[in-house]
Amino acid sequence: MKKNYGLTNTEMDLMNIFWDAKDPRFTFKELTDYTRTVLGKEWKYQTLGTYLSNLQRSGLLKVDTSGRNYIYYPSCSKEEYIHQWTKNLVSSAFDNSIFNFVRAFTGGAKLTKEEAEELKKLIE
Repeated sequence: MKKNYGLTNTEMDLMNIFWDAKDPRFTFKELTDYTRTVLGKEWKYQTLGTYLSNLQRSGLLKVDTSGRNYIYYPSCSKEEYIHQWTKNLVSSAFDNSIFNFVRAFTGGAKLTKEEAEELKKLIE
């Protein structure tokens, strides 16, 4: 099930490896070691490879194949990804209307005066 901004829990766990790292470039072996020791996943190489391929196909990961070892790295920051996912959500589910999004988000309830002022500042 895709729960985390359109990603499965496992996909989000993998992307967080990249997004949380100071140097977000990893070889396949480094990722295998990390997922085994930190995430506790005893995956076969093919399993990790499938996840990485799916993330690459979805545009979240890029891979440098110029050297002996493939180097995987993110194509965007977590904030950029969430921003794009949110824009796509508003576009597809709310007819590209922030008003419809906010109305759905609040469940039709009125905003407090403070919330309305903050929203107004954000819009301006």
